[in-house]
Amino acid sequence: MQKKFNYESRQEAFPDEGGTNGPDSVKLQWFCSSVLQSSFPAFRDTDIEAVYYPYVGLTHTLRRKKNRWILRISDHCQRAPMQVIEAIVRILACRVMRRKPPRKVVETYEQFRRDPKVESAVRSRRAIKGRKQFSGKPGKHHSLRKIYSELNDLYFNNQIVINRIGWGLRKGRGRLGHYDPVHNTITLSPLLDASDVPAYAVRYIVYHEMLHALFGDTPAKGARKHHPGKFRHAEKAYPDYTEAKKFLADFSRRHRHTS
Repeated sequence: MQKKFNYESRQEAFPDEGGTNGPDSVKLQWFCSSVLQSSFPAFRDTDIEAVYYPYVGLTHTLRRKKNRWILRISDHCQRAPMQVIEAIVRILACRVMRRKPPRKVVETYEQFRRDPKVESAVRSRRAIKGRKQFSGKPGKHHSLRKIYSELNDLYFNNQIVINRIGWGLRKGRGRLGHYDPVHNTITLSPLLDASDVPAYAVRYIVYHEMLHALFGDTPAKGARKHHPGKFRHAEKAYPDYTEAKKFLADFSRRHRHTS
C-alpha cells in the first residue's frame, strides 16, 4: 500500500535540516544538483541553479542557459515531501534527455498533484492571478467568435456558455488551444490565424475545447481524467476529425523545427 502524502504535515528532513517544512534555497539547490548529477551523466560537471518560482499552477521547468542549467519548481511545492521534489527533478531531466520517466517516479508526483489541498491551492491562485490574456484583436483569417457560435448551434444545442474566446498573446507551439475552467475561457495560439491553416482545423480545436467545457474533469488517472471515454467518443464525431488531427500534427512538427 502506497504511503499517502499529507500536504500540511511535517516533511521528511533534508540532510542537516532537522525536519523543517521544506528546504530553503541553499538546500533545494544542493538537493536538486545531487539528484541530477548522480542520476544523469549529462548533468555532471555543470552548474545547476534551483529555485522555487511563483508559477500560477504546478509548472516546473529545466532549461539550459549558456553553460548552466536553470531549474524552476513551482512554489506550490515548498512544503512537499522530499521524494516529491526528487520526482519532479527526475521527470524534468527525463524530458530533457528524451527518456520515459520511471513509473514509480510519475506515480509519486501524480499522488502529490492530486492531493485535494494542492489542487485547492492551485485553483485559488489561478482564480486571482491566472486570468488568460487575450490579444484583443480579431482574427485576420479566422473568426473564433463566429466559429464558436456556429459549433454551439450545430453540435451543442447552444448549451455551451463561454465567458470569452480569443487569440492568445504568445505564439504557443506546444499547446494550440486551451480551455480554462476557472475563468471559463477558450484561448487559441495566434499561430493558427494564418492563411495556410484550413478552417476545419481551427474549428476542430474550438470544438475540442468546447468538449472540455461540457465534460470537465473526471476522477481518473492520467490523460483519461481530461479525455474520458465520452469525451473521446464525442471528439471523434467531429466530421473532419482524422483530417484535422493529421494537419495539426504536421503543423506542430513544422513549427517545432523552425522555432
